[in-house]
Amino acid sequence: MHIDVLPGPGAPGRLPGAEHELRGLLAELALRGIDARPVGPAGEPVHAAPVRDQWEPGDRALERGPEAGALLLVGLGAGAPADEAQLGHWLGRSRAAADAGRPVVVSGLDLGAGPVPEETVRRLLSIASVVGLRDEASLAVARRLCPEHPGLRVGRQDALLLPVPAAPAPAPEGDSATRRPGELDGPAERRREQEEPAAPPRIVAAVARPAGPFPPEQVAPVLASVLDALVHRTGGTVTLLACGGACADEEFAAEVAALLRDDVRRTLPDEGGAGAAALRADWVLTTCPRGAALGLAARAVVLPVAPDKYSLDSMNAVLACWGLGDGVVPLAALLTPGDVAWDTPAAVQQWATEAVEHRGAVRAALADAEPAVRAAAARWWDDVAGALRGGAPQSAPVAAVPPRGVGAPVVRALRRRYTVPVVPPERPTVAVVLRHRDGPAGLRRAVDDLLAQTFTDWRLVVVNDGGDPAEVDEALAPRRDELAGRATVLHHRRALGPAVAANRGLGAVDSELVVRHEGTDPWPPTLLQRAVAHLEDPLVTDDGVVVQAEGTPGGVEVGPSRRPGRELVRPDRDVLTLTDVLDGDRTAVDRPFLYRRAVHGVLGDYDETLGAAEGWEFTLRFLETFTVGLLPARPPAAQERAEGPSAARGELTVRDRYLRQWSAENGVGLPLYLRRAAAEEAGALHRRLDAAEELAHELLDVVRAQSRQIERLEQVVAERGFIAFWRRVWRSLRGG
Repeated sequence: MHIDVLPGPGAPGRLPGAEHELRGLLAELALRGIDARPVGPAGEPVHAAPVRDQWEPGDRALERGPEAGALLLVGLGAGAPADEAQLGHWLGRSRAAADAGRPVVVSGLDLGAGPVPEETVRRLLSIASVVGLRDEASLAVARRLCPEHPGLRVGRQDALLLPVPAAPAPAPEGDSATRRPGELDGPAERRREQEEPAAPPRIVAAVARPAGPFPPEQVAPVLASVLDALVHRTGGTVTLLACGGACADEEFAAEVAALLRDDVRRTLPDEGGAGAAALRADWVLTTCPRGAALGLAARAVVLPVAPDKYSLDSMNAVLACWGLGDGVVPLAALLTPGDVAWDTPAAVQQWATEAVEHRGAVRAALADAEPAVRAAAARWWDDVAGALRGGAPQSAPVAAVPPRGVGAPVVRALRRRYTVPVVPPERPTVAVVLRHRDGPAGLRRAVDDLLAQTFTDWRLVVVNDGGDPAEVDEALAPRRDELAGRATVLHHRRALGPAVAANRGLGAVDSELVVRHEGTDPWPPTLLQRAVAHLEDPLVTDDGVVVQAEGTPGGVEVGPSRRPGRELVRPDRDVLTLTDVLDGDRTAVDRPFLYRRAVHGVLGDYDETLGAAEGWEFTLRFLETFTVGLLPARPPAAQERAEGPSAARGELTVRDRYLRQWSAENGVGLPLYLRRAAAEEAGALHRRLDAAEELAHELLDVVRAQSRQIERLEQVVAERGFIAFWRRVWRSLRGG
């Protein structure tokens, strides 16, 4: 039987190891009596270079043969989500094959990265008889779009990177009884092996340019630190690979290489040899599922770092196929390791040390899991071959590889607060109180912002303050799996006000830290991570922290009661003071304000007798006793963090210290009155200045108009006098 194979985004030559994967695919089909021919987008044959340690039966499929009897769409390369253009091309080829009566099979379809073109995917799935999805997340999307499709399952493609088991070589005569499998052939070989110097360990960094919440300049130093730590402990050489295959990925790999220490030996793979370099690695540091698959196929120790949620889920799916699930470290955990380590370098050193110590256990676990991986792949390709021949899809479940329980223990500690827990803790780190009242759109947006947070150890309390309960349920239902039991809903039949909603929400869940979400301004994905890290810093004495909004650096406030351009909190400030709040600043009210729950034991709850001023009043009480830090919307550069406090900042600290001391003894009544009186006097003065400025503008306009009129009169007089003079001269010359 002859078929066409149409590779997807990871076609040979674009991704490391894609050439090996294609050759393995042809070999698997050839074993099942299927002559496969790889074709390009226009149907032209795609020739693949020979690969050592791979079977050769698929070579004849690279030449043009008779008309294909089926079509196989295969997405080579893990971590290549299908976009609308790619899916549209696949759909067109599938329709043509279906119209000709040829079976269509899809393998390696990735639908787990963000929104997908649902109508295109639904049509493609309806045409294909068997569809192999990349992971469980993609399978869930496919089942939602086509719930009645009988051939949806997770396809097993990672085994294509494994070398084919070589047949045992015949033993020399007279030596078969004494030599064990794996022993050298004789004394000469043993002496040669002992005399040859051992090659340094091979460390491969398969990285892709991050597309998540962390910019490349923040990701590259962390990866370079991990590589430096591995080199320090193993003495190995580092090979940098761009596992995404794009120019931006190659530039990012070069950025990581430039940050390595000068004494680190770097090597670059030959043209087309990136996949082979990864398949010979001893250690693989990667940020993409492609690198993880290559490292596991080489029985290397894989150190996966996930810059975003997609890479976290996809790499974890690859590791789970080998029984090493939950081994991915989120980048956020290395940036702010919390109680695991003092800072990023300490966490990296601990991870590298434990990874080296557990190398033997990891390699043994991979060797034990390999037969199960090969068996699962064989069952999958049997199903593919049957479907290509027109057979009905079989519903044989694929047994998962049992967890191996190996790896660095620090990984579990680093993941604790940066991955969604299977069972939510009884006392999370952060309680988020969200008051809902008007419309489900704001609630959906607020919950999505919370689900996108890099810090995951939180519990959401939605206080439905007089809103429609059906709207709340409708907004939360599609997100129930992502919330994973981390949401509690309280319904009030009538609106009781923001203070009551906040107090009821705080009483519904216990936590170490508290933050109120107003559901208006968007939250950046790293907001909770940075705020929690600030309060957990042992050098910080603040009991609360405010993360300023994007687009308003320094908290510049402009309103009808304030003159434009007046900055209440300057951009260089890193603390919110009682003086600021008395002066009318609402930074802690209008911006996310994370604080320790224990302060309520000193200050009490929110004042339920107040209206919209309850947040401002609570901030006043808070700052009378505690301090509040200020974080910019984006992390400052390293040189900015290294700068010490300025003299003006120190002077402000002294002023606020004496103000708090006075208010502790006498209360804040007099400062509040004086601030209000000063504000009214300043407002009256500003109004008089505005009136004077308007009058001055009017007088200036009058003066300008008179000046223009005088200039015109002078010009007319000058022109007429000049012309009359020359007329008289001309008449005198003519004798008239």
